[in-house]
Amino acid sequence: MKLNFIRHSMIRAHYCYLVATLLLLPVSAIAESWVYTVRSGDNLWNITKNHLKGMQYIQPLQRLNHVQNPNKILPGAQLNIPVAWTRIIENVSARIISVHGTVFIQQDNQEKILAAPGMQLFVNNEVQSENDSFATIEFADHSTMRLQNNSRVRLEEMKAFGDHGLVDTLIYLEEGRTENTAPKESVTGTRFRIRTPSAISSVRGTNFRVGTVESRPETSSEVLSGKIQVIGAKKQIKVSAGYGTVTVLNKPPAPPVALLPPPDLSDTPDYYERLPLVIHLNPLPGAGAYRAQIATDKTFTHMVSEFVATTLPFRDGDIPDGDYWLRVRGIDDSGIEGKDAQMPFTLNARPEPPFVISPLPDGVLAPDNQELSWTKQPDVSHYTVLISENENVSDPVYFNPEITTDTITLPTLLEPGHYFWRIAAVSPHEGAGPYSDTMSFRVPYPGPSLEDTQIDKDNDEITFAWRAATADQRFHFQLAHDSSFTTIIYDEIISESRITVPKPEGGTYYMRIKTIESDGFNGPWGTPQTIEIPGETPYWLMLLLLLPFLALI
Repeated sequence: MKLNFIRHSMIRAHYCYLVATLLLLPVSAIAESWVYTVRSGDNLWNITKNHLKGMQYIQPLQRLNHVQNPNKILPGAQLNIPVAWTRIIENVSARIISVHGTVFIQQDNQEKILAAPGMQLFVNNEVQSENDSFATIEFADHSTMRLQNNSRVRLEEMKAFGDHGLVDTLIYLEEGRTENTAPKESVTGTRFRIRTPSAISSVRGTNFRVGTVESRPETSSEVLSGKIQVIGAKKQIKVSAGYGTVTVLNKPPAPPVALLPPPDLSDTPDYYERLPLVIHLNPLPGAGAYRAQIATDKTFTHMVSEFVATTLPFRDGDIPDGDYWLRVRGIDDSGIEGKDAQMPFTLNARPEPPFVISPLPDGVLAPDNQELSWTKQPDVSHYTVLISENENVSDPVYFNPEITTDTITLPTLLEPGHYFWRIAAVSPHEGAGPYSDTMSFRVPYPGPSLEDTQIDKDNDEITFAWRAATADQRFHFQLAHDSSFTTIIYDEIISESRITVPKPEGGTYYMRIKTIESDGFNGPWGTPQTIEIPGETPYWLMLLLLLPFLALI
């Protein structure tokens, strides 16, 4: 009994000494603490056992947090726990959960290795992303950091306090940008800090971005939800959701400014059939530039492309066919990036349509030999051809989705007129690709055939006639000495389907006609035709022919 009394007296004396010591500690020593959120079944005994250096901290923890009953604490209550009382685990690791493109990991001065999902990262590891390359890193408290392209970070500190009651992470961002998310509701406390050459951004439970401003010794910090603290030149400011700040090297952070609103994507297409992507959006007032990101998921954990442009529309993004998410934000003149607008879109650009050989755009298809041809593509099983009389290529007059060659002769000749056509390639691996642009062509009226020739012997004239195809047509008539029409003796454009010309001297002549349509289009020359013009009999030949008759008189 006496021994128990002595033991309890010693323990009590130790507690009294510890409390007295705490009272003598400077306020800053106790203020360096972390917040623990009480869960169901918690009490001061198991909290101390799980997270603190020893059980002697039960009463000091109770006094510090004004806990009435150490055996019963309501779930959701928050306890301040000084860091100095906490067990610290130094060998905490992170892991890579997503990689796109070329991302390297390096430990000290060792050889770089390619990053891959599932790899563990430790203190002093450097992670570097190349152009159009990205990595998403998850830390022990389930915070995530998305490393954007052309960025480099070093994991400076990764500590767990107690039994992972608090995870303290310090990242050094040497260049580039990061997008960071700290869990809002978690059994693990979070202290997440990003250091740059000019500032430190510290956060507990929020969504924020940190980036080095290109070509300037500055850091931009932007808060999308929650709050962060930004420290520069030993000065600290708080930045709330919807605001951002810029910190210049060796200067305190600038006063926070409101982030630009999300861009208007209401006129941005959600379906694309060609590369590079041409992304249109309505200009955003106050934006000097724009950042666009493309990912395969709505949370943008798996990014595949990113680009910054100072003019609209965007032209970039060499990505495979598929379903994607587009995210766009404006950048103000100080380099602070605004709020995001995002939308889903689909890309179907492959296989690309073949190059057309005949008929070319605005070309001509012969009236009597209507053959379409194009270049042959590798890895294509067949082609689809569609011909219509209207520009939107509806109500086709010809449709064939199973053409296995690079040419097709139309089984039924198209009537003279205007037509529009498109072609698409089909791959056994990628399926049907997009149609080509709609191309127009014309089937011209054939050159008219002469139907009637009248030679007026008395008036020395000759008349040719043919059948007109439609109203408002004109005709080009030529008469020549030779079949190649190098020596033309008569050339005229007329509106009627007949012409009267001076009768040439006797001999063999060649004529041809072509149709000029109402819009000025010249059809092909018709087949040259031949005519014999009788000549006059010489007077001396007439005398010789009459001599026999004169002898009989």
